[in-house]
Amino acid sequence: MSESFIWLASAVGIVISIFLARFSFNTWKRIQTIEAAKKKHEEEAAKKKENAVNSVKVIAQCMIDEQVELSEGCIRIKVLLDHLAPQLHDEEVFSVFSKMYDATEHMPTHEARKQTDKRIIFKLDQERFKLEDENKDEILLASKAILEYSFY
Repeated sequence: MSESFIWLASAVGIVISIFLARFSFNTWKRIQTIEAAKKKHEEEAAKKKENAVNSVKVIAQCMIDEQVELSEGCIRIKVLLDHLAPQLHDEEVFSVFSKMYDATEHMPTHEARKQTDKRIIFKLDQERFKLEDENKDEILLASKAILEYSFY
């Protein structure tokens, strides 16, 4: 082999080594960035879950303490459980939240309630109050159970 071929092969080897080192470094940086983003996403998800759990428990306590209407509390807990722990809807003690949600789903809320005739609102409120009275014991039992439930 000639000396020039050895120098050429060495130069090509050095160039390839530099390329591979740079490629490895860039890949490592991308992996670090992805892992950092994943960790941040997991932390945000954990914080959202913690906030949702706290909200569910506060609403349940407010229903027990009669600080919020039972139907409103059930609706709010049902919606939070949809995202937090949808499997709880299948448990008998917690099914009252879905039951109340389904029973009041047709009732207007927010702006639609303001625009609905007062006589219709009165009738709907009477229907809602009756539902609350009929299901009060079950709602309070479910509220107490949700306070004791471990979401983690």
